[in-house]
Amino acid sequence: MKIIPSPPKNIKSLTLLERDLIFNSIQDEDEEGLQWLEKLRKFTSFHNRNLKKVSKVKFKEQSNNHLLWLREIFINKITQNQNQNLKIDASIINAALIANDACPNDQAYNEQLESILSDLELKLHNETPLDLNIPSQSNRFLYSFRKWRSSKLKKIPVIIFCPSPFSLFSITVLKILLCLNIPIKSVVILKFSPSRIKSELYRDGFSLFFKRVWRKLVLKSDENSDESKISLKFLKDSLAPEVSDIRTLTRSNNIHCVSVKNFEKSLILDINPKGDICIFTGGGLINSKILEYFSHGIINIHMGPLPQYKGMDVVEAPILDGCFDSVALTAHLMEVSLDAGPVISEIVFSSDEYKSLGELRNEMGALMPILAVDALISILSLDFKPINQVKLGQQYYFIHSNLREIIFRVMLKRYQLSRSRKILLRKEKLKLFENVLKDLSIFTKKI
Repeated sequence: MKIIPSPPKNIKSLTLLERDLIFNSIQDEDEEGLQWLEKLRKFTSFHNRNLKKVSKVKFKEQSNNHLLWLREIFINKITQNQNQNLKIDASIINAALIANDACPNDQAYNEQLESILSDLELKLHNETPLDLNIPSQSNRFLYSFRKWRSSKLKKIPVIIFCPSPFSLFSITVLKILLCLNIPIKSVVILKFSPSRIKSELYRDGFSLFFKRVWRKLVLKSDENSDESKISLKFLKDSLAPEVSDIRTLTRSNNIHCVSVKNFEKSLILDINPKGDICIFTGGGLINSKILEYFSHGIINIHMGPLPQYKGMDVVEAPILDGCFDSVALTAHLMEVSLDAGPVISEIVFSSDEYKSLGELRNEMGALMPILAVDALISILSLDFKPINQVKLGQQYYFIHSNLREIIFRVMLKRYQLSRSRKILLRKEKLKLFENVLKDLSIFTKKI
């Protein structure tokens, strides 16, 4: 009896026999085969445009054979699901597209993938919004600011971790906290080091990296140029029109501010030996030492519904799965495992109310600081308890450009047809935004 090898922590070169055993186990949907499928999907999706280069290092002279094997696994799985009339798994299609890009050009496979993409697009055009695998376990945001004015909050100083001094998210969070007279212990800014540039270039590629740097650091604007009714830039300019650098706010309000190569360095500075509570507004991974330091936790805003969608591009992933009414911002406390910590609250969106992905992401960005502050106030409330996540969901990475093009066309078409459906999620958010500006503008004049 031939035994399939267990998936290793790091994938390395496999013999032809091992590859055949794994392929057959995946096809038979054995438990170990499904573990291998997920391992290979994550490996392929993580390396994305670098897959071919990485394969040459890992698999050496067998590189080409491994890439062909990966492509065959993913396409075979997609076909198998289609034959069984199962729900299309866009994460496997994404991996198949990445693997195909890394393989030698093959017209037959190109045509097969084009057919798969056409089927996916047609299905998404006509799909009734699907529910997530389980109902949301988080506390829905109540669109109320009553607790923001509560005098019964624990007096715990707040530390803000921010990815750059020009971060619109960081500036806006700090400004709102100042408006609400919540004590700020320190602002910790991550320096843009050569290693960070190298890491982001590897992940994003030059064009996407340049776009982000240009729009965020040079234009100091929203990540997307699409027109939207509200945006993070609009919120920041409404509350702090004169501020483009968070250090301006820290200086004028006598707040301790420090720039570090990594966030762990800030702990050496002994900001508070007892630990505080932290709002994370971006800047990479957080290690266990930092997590242990903050006795009341680190709040993160995840641009996806938890626990189902972890990682990156999790605005796009639910749309590709047909879960159009389940796009979400989720506030949670960070843990060592990716996006696995207890959930505080969420704001749910319907992609059918937006004509483009950029418009949707801009409006989500506008509500991120509001949800972050609301999550902080929830944690500071005496009787609040976050909800532990169940062990469920997948980790996602960058979505392939072909799938992005499908999202573009599907969102536009569904937006044009959505008027027949009474969707009121967007109205709630626009009203919420208006109330935030009205409420905070009174206090903004005082600081």
